[in-house]
This record gives sequence, structure tokens and C-alpha cells, in this order.
Amino acid sequence: MREILLECLICPRCGKQEWKIQVDSKSEYEIREGILSCLSCGRQNTITKGIVDCLGELSLEVAHEKNHAESLGYLVTPEGESCVINEETIQCFRNLFLSLPAGDGSAYFKPGGSFDNQAGNAERFFKTLDLLNLTGEEKILEVGASFGWGAWRFAQRGCQVVALDVTNYLQAADLYFDKDGCYFDRVMADMNALPFSDGSFDIIFSHSVIHHCKNIENLFCEFYRVLRPGGRVVALHECAFGIFEDKSGKALKKAIDEGFNENAYTLWEWWQGARRGGFLNIRFHFFSLVDDYIHRKKIRGSGMTGKLRFAYWIKARPFLNRLINLLSIIPRIILRPKAWMMMASRSK
Repeated sequence: MREILLECLICPRCGKQEWKIQVDSKSEYEIREGILSCLSCGRQNTITKGIVDCLGELSLEVAHEKNHAESLGYLVTPEGESCVINEETIQCFRNLFLSLPAGDGSAYFKPGGSFDNQAGNAERFFKTLDLLNLTGEEKILEVGASFGWGAWRFAQRGCQVVALDVTNYLQAADLYFDKDGCYFDRVMADMNALPFSDGSFDIIFSHSVIHHCKNIENLFCEFYRVLRPGGRVVALHECAFGIFEDKSGKALKKAIDEGFNENAYTLWEWWQGARRGGFLNIRFHFFSLVDDYIHRKKIRGSGMTGKLRFAYWIKARPFLNRLINLLSIIPRIILRPKAWMMMASRSK
């Protein structure tokens, strides 16, 4: 944690911004160990490995998901050994973490592998970065930052970044600092109760995480509060269902049975949640299905087929690619909204 974080950090208990820091150890980047005490209510927030613990009293569902994630054998080796996320696992698989999101082409990043979700969405993530037209002056909050690779990519573009997650996965961030020195702060907290003052950020970014919330209207209200006027919420690859799609699918049920707070929202429900949360300017971006198909085939190491060759033929013709994508939007909204991103802007 850097002391500059205190400019926006508020006490998760009383909401005040009166701090006293006890520094036990520091590195070249930050305060590594210590205690952050609220002078107003006396709450003590520990600083461990540079991560500030601002977890308040969690709801039963969030506490359940946190405990489940931290006890889950997230990384599964080719030999079938399951490894929970801890310092030993992070160091042992450091090269895998450093290659996120696209990966190194190994089985860990192929369908069914531990990082298949990240690899499958890597191209969309980098396209989203380009769509944001970042200047490097933005202050960005990533919610559900997990290992921190997204926050790292924003930091590489010069932005001041805070990575927030409810789990201990944030400790993987040390790998990125050691790699290139692009720093970002880490806060362990619940995205439903952000420990930040009003108007703290220019962008709130999420990747496959805010659909875990059971009340997205309240969540967007919280996002609206901590954004500056003109600030944006960017939600990439969130779980979405078509208007007429059966929401009792096997994959959804399996994830819920495993302990995750999965929820099924249509794009209309996403729009309503953001609108009721205070956002008036809401738009959806649909990535090219052709580009997405080619990317998935690359990840799987598929050989050249007639269908793939035809996809490359379309990709080489941008106008045709855009036209096909435009014509696919309504069917995707009705049947299943694949490869989409939502951006909601706060009024200036």
C-alpha cells in the first residue's frame, strides 16, 4: 500500500477518512506490513504483503464464495494435482501468472484448463483497452481483480490503479511488480460496499465478476457513488442470457452447486440495473463473432478447416465482417449475447 491510497480510502465501518498508519516494514514500492487504524471509530485494518484488508462484515453469500474460492484447488496440473492459491503455488507457477491473460499455449489455457476463461477472453480484453482510449491520467478501480493481471495491464499504460477483490488471490500481484515495476494498490473488500470516498475514480472495470452480485441495481448505485462526473463503468464478458433462453442451464446449475454466486441476467436486466443505479448513458459493444471464432480456434490449436478458412476470408474484408456482426446483434440479444461489453457513463 502506498500512502497516496489514503486520499480516497474510507473506513469500512464508519465511513470516515481519518487514518493513523503503523508501518512495520516497507519495500521500494510500498508499505508491506502494518496496521491502518481509523481515528474516528478505532477499527484496525491490517496491511499484509502490501494488501489492505478492508473487509467489513460480509453477507453470508459473499463470505461463502470467499471461503470457497480460497479453498478451491484452482490450479490443476496435467497429473491431476489440485493446488489452492497461496504463496507457494504462485511462485511455483509464476510463468503462468505472468503470461495472463493470453497464456503460453500450454494446456492450462486450453478449454478445460485452469486459465481457459482468461485465455478465451484475452483478445476482447485488449480490444477493450484500446476502445477506452486511455491517456495514462485515469484513476482506475478494478473490482473482482483476482490475481491482478488486469490491473497490471492498466498500470502499464500509466494509469493509477487500485485492484479490489474479496479473496487472497491479490497476493499474486508481487509477480507483476518484480517483472516490470508497474505498480498498483490492492484492497481486499466487498464490491457491494466499496471503501472509497465519493467521486474517487474515472473508470471502474470488471471482467466476468459483477454477475456474482444478486442485486445489480444496488451495485451500480455504489459504482455511481465512487465515480467522478463523466466516469465510466466497463463490464467485460459478464454472464448474460438471451431473452428467450432457458436460465436453468447445466453450466449455471453446476457453478451454483460448486459454491459460486452465479446469476443469470439478460441484457435488458443489465441495462435496467445500470439505469436504476443512476447511469443515463449506457451502451453495449458487440465484438466480432468471426474474430472471436478465430481466436477460440487458435487457443485450441485447431487445424485449418473449410469453416476456419472461410472465417479468415471474412476477417480480411472489414466491411463484410462489420456487416455480419451488425446483423448478428438482434439474434444474440434474443438467443445468447456472446462476446459483448457494457459501458455506462456517469453524467458530467
